[in-house]
Amino acid sequence: MRRLGVAFPYLFFGAMVLLVAWSNWSAMKPAMAMRSMEGMEGMEGHGGMQGGMAGAVTDPVCRMQVNPGWGYAETFEGTTFHFCTERCRKLFRADPERYVRERCMVCEAAVDPSTALPSTYLGKTYYLCSAEHRQAFQLDPARYFMHTMWGIPQWMYYVSIAAVLLVSFVCFEGRPARPRRPTPPGPSSDHPDRVDLLRFGVIRRAVRSRAFRAACQLAFVAAFALILVAGLFGDQTPGLNIAPLLTWTIWWCGLVIVLLFAGKAWCYVCPWDAIATWMERLRLWRKTDQGLGLGLPWPRRLRNIWLATALFVGLTWIELGFGVTLSPRATAYLGLGMLVMTIVAVFLFERKSFCRYGCLVGRVSGLYALFAGVEIRARDRKVCRSCASKECVRGSAAAYPCPTFENPARMSVNTYCIQCTECIQACPHDNMTVNLRPWGADLAALGKPAVDEAYLALLMLAITGFHGLTMTPAWPQLLEWLQAGAGMGEMGAFTAGMALIMGLPVLVYAVLVAWSHRIATRGDPNPVSYGSYFVRYAYCVLPIALFYHLSHNLEHLLMEGPKVVRLLSDPLGRGWNLLGTAAWKVPPLVSLDVLWLLQVVLVGVGHVYSLWAAQKISRGLFPDPARARRGQIPILVGMIAFSVFSLWLLKQPMEMRTSAM
Repeated sequence: MRRLGVAFPYLFFGAMVLLVAWSNWSAMKPAMAMRSMEGMEGMEGHGGMQGGMAGAVTDPVCRMQVNPGWGYAETFEGTTFHFCTERCRKLFRADPERYVRERCMVCEAAVDPSTALPSTYLGKTYYLCSAEHRQAFQLDPARYFMHTMWGIPQWMYYVSIAAVLLVSFVCFEGRPARPRRPTPPGPSSDHPDRVDLLRFGVIRRAVRSRAFRAACQLAFVAAFALILVAGLFGDQTPGLNIAPLLTWTIWWCGLVIVLLFAGKAWCYVCPWDAIATWMERLRLWRKTDQGLGLGLPWPRRLRNIWLATALFVGLTWIELGFGVTLSPRATAYLGLGMLVMTIVAVFLFERKSFCRYGCLVGRVSGLYALFAGVEIRARDRKVCRSCASKECVRGSAAAYPCPTFENPARMSVNTYCIQCTECIQACPHDNMTVNLRPWGADLAALGKPAVDEAYLALLMLAITGFHGLTMTPAWPQLLEWLQAGAGMGEMGAFTAGMALIMGLPVLVYAVLVAWSHRIATRGDPNPVSYGSYFVRYAYCVLPIALFYHLSHNLEHLLMEGPKVVRLLSDPLGRGWNLLGTAAWKVPPLVSLDVLWLLQVVLVGVGHVYSLWAAQKISRGLFPDPARARRGQIPILVGMIAFSVFSLWLLKQPMEMRTSAM
C-alpha cells in the first residue's frame, strides 16, 4: 500500500494525460473524416485543417474557440456553426438571427455592414455603429473578445457536493481515531514509501553535474529573454504577442503542475537566479571561492516570509487590478522587476538570502512543495551525525554550502529547499539523495509550524479563490455595489473588494479554530494555546488551495495554451512565420465536458488530502484519540465549506481571455 502511495501521483497524472489525449483523438476523428470527404477547401466552413490538425472555430453564442470534432453543430441558412456545449447549441436554435446578424462590437446593437464603420483586428474586419464606438474598440480591442466559458452543470455540482459530504463523514469521520504512530527512523531507502532516484545511473549523473544544471538554466534564460524582447519591442496586441501567453498561461499555470510532480524544480532552472548568480560569480557552472557580492547578512527583522507574502499580495493586486495579463509590456516590466530584485539581493547579501526570505514565487511554491511528490533528503541520519566535516552545510572544493541556510542532514520538510543539489555534490559519503514519495508527506512531518507560513497558507487559499471570483459575474456586481454604496472609484472599489474577499476566509478559519480549540481543550489542565492551534491547523488548507489552483489553471492551460504553437512562429507579432505554424488555428486541448470532469476530480482529491492532513495534525496535537476527534469536527466543517466554495466557483460562467490572446 505504501508503494502505491508513491506511485499514485504519477498514475493520477498519467490518467489525466490519457483522458486529454483520448478527448483530442475523439474530437479529431470526425474532423479528419470531413476533411477526407470534402477536401481542404470545403473544410474552411468547418474551421479548416492546418498542418494536419483540426482547426479552431468560434462558437457564435459564447465566442469560445472550439474544435469542430466535439460534435455540437447546427446548420442555418446553408452554413454550419459549431458550439462548445449543448447549452450554446440550444440558445442558438432558439434565436439564430441574434447570433448570425452583424453586431457592433461595443454595444452589440445590430448594424448594416454597408453603412457601419469598419475596424480590423487580428486580420478580420469588424463593424461599429458609431465613430465613438470605433474609437473605443481601437483603443482596446482585446476587451471585446473575452468569451464566456460555462461552469460545471447543475447536476454535476450537486453530485460533487454529495460526494464531498460522503467522503467527509463516512470515509473519515466514520473511522475511529487512532493514536499517532511516529515515522520509523533509519535510512530513507529502507522506507517502503520512498523511491531513491539516484539509484538510477542516468539520473545520478545528471543531478551531480553542474554543467547539466547550467544547460537547463540557459534554456530558461533564453525563454525569459524571448518574453522580454517580445514584451518590450513586439506588437502590444495581446493576441499577437507571445509574452502574455508564455508567462501567464504556460509558465504561471504550469508551475503548479511542476510543483505537484517535480517539487521545486522551478528553482533548479530559475532564470532570475541564474542570471544574477552568473553575474556575481562570473561563472556559468564552475565553482569559485571568490565573487563580487558584499556577502552582508540578511536583516534580522526580515528573516521570515512576510516580505514575500506582501509581494505576493501586491502582485495579485497589480495583475488583476491593472490587467497586466493582457499587456505584453507590463508583463516584461514585471519580469525585469523580479530580475532586478534578485540581482540586487545577490550582490548585497550572503548566499541566496532572497530565495529563502524574499522571493514570492519561491515562498508560494515552498509551501505548496510540502505536498510535492519529490524531496531531497539524507539517506541515513546516522551517517550525518557521524560526519565531522559537514560539507553540505559548509561547502566543499566541488560544491557550495546550502544557499538557503538549511542543514540538509536534519532537513525534514521541503519549504526552504530549492533543489539546487549542492548538498548532493558536496556530501563525501554519498548520503544525500532525491526521493519520490507520497503526496503530502511533509504535512504529516511538520516539526515546528511558523506563524508567517500559516498566514501565507491561508492567503493562498483566499487568493486562489479570489482569482476565480474575479472571472465570474458576481465580481462586477460587487464592484458596482461598492462604487455606488461607498462612493469609491474603480481602483478603490477593486482594492476594497480584494481585501474583503481575501480577509473573509481567514476570518471564517479563525472562528472555526476558536470553536475547535474550545471543545478540544475543555477539561485539559495544560491546554494547547489558541495561537499554536491556529498556526498548526492552517497547513491543512493547503491541499484545498493547491488543487483548486490546479483545477482553475487547467482552464487556461488546456484552453489557451495551444495558441503558443501559432505564436512561436511569430512571437513579436511582426508577420513572421519562422516555424510554418503562424496560420494554424489550434483548438483547445479538451472539450468542456472533459475539463469539467478533471476539475471536479481535482477538487475532490484536494478535499480528501485536506481531511487527511487535519487528522494528522489533530493526532499530533492530542495523543488522546477522543479529544483529537472532537476537535476535528469544526475543522471538518471548514474543509467542507472551502471545498463547496471551490465547486461553486467552478459552477459559475467564467470570463476567459482566450479570444484576446
